[in-house]
Amino acid sequence: MSSYEKISDFVDDFLVAKEVEEGCAASTIKAYKYDLEKFINIVGDVEINSPMMRTKIRLFLKKLKELNYTKKAVGRKIATLRSFFKFLDLNEFLTVKNPMSIIKSPKIKMEEQLPKFLDPADIKKIFRDLRDRQKFNTKKSRRYYIIVRILYSTMARVSELCNIRIRDIDFVGGSIRLRGKGNKERIVPIDPHTLNMIEEYLQDRIFYETDDYLLVNTRNQPLNPRVIQGDIKIIKEKCGFPDSKIITPHVFRHTGATHLRRSGMDISELQDILGHSNPNTTRIYAKNDISKLKESYSEMHPLNKLEV
Repeated sequence: MSSYEKISDFVDDFLVAKEVEEGCAASTIKAYKYDLEKFINIVGDVEINSPMMRTKIRLFLKKLKELNYTKKAVGRKIATLRSFFKFLDLNEFLTVKNPMSIIKSPKIKMEEQLPKFLDPADIKKIFRDLRDRQKFNTKKSRRYYIIVRILYSTMARVSELCNIRIRDIDFVGGSIRLRGKGNKERIVPIDPHTLNMIEEYLQDRIFYETDDYLLVNTRNQPLNPRVIQGDIKIIKEKCGFPDSKIITPHVFRHTGATHLRRSGMDISELQDILGHSNPNTTRIYAKNDISKLKESYSEMHPLNKLEV
């Protein structure tokens, strides 16, 4: 092996290994590719065994900070580089010490880790404005409404929303089948009012089969996550929310989960709805809800009942 081989020489092999050997999802592969290309664009296509590699990595992280990347985003870039150099090391492409061996991920405070969510008043405003013909008066208006209803009611990921086929909707039983990470399927409940809206939405279709996707464009092709993200951006702007307000498809997932938790849903039930394989991932919503914690404390702690 030549000692002059560069990062770009191994990107494709790394992505294939991740996809075929580890079974990573297409979205994960795309994220790895994006991160490595970003590294090359910022600090150059460095030789993998360059003695300057660790310096280049730290320069890359410094540049990301200057570009106002969040700690979470920087952490993802570090995770990508760590995985990439681990691949090079395991396959004996590295002849020097792994440059990521002493690079640490940024420490994220608990309040920075908590998922962002909307208040019930924000949700009411969005639904009210979506019905306002002066603000939303296009052929896409009903689609916008359906997208927000499903994201908030089912807490589906944006990729799961795009993959919903008409046959996945149980209009009688009141549920939707979602396909999540690793192509895992789960069935989640959905409220009757949203189901009625979906039926009305489908009535606008000239013709459809149960195997068709629920959300399609004018060419009957399924919407992709980027289109949904664009729709949510338009909704945010037309509803008059400030730029500082974070409203994305994923925020509706966090919002639904947080509101259910505040209403008393058990963590294990919430885990099933969200499709989390690890219960610790779901427990973040318990930390997101100090009000529920206070309520339970007031009801259960003896000192709240004893006059001493």
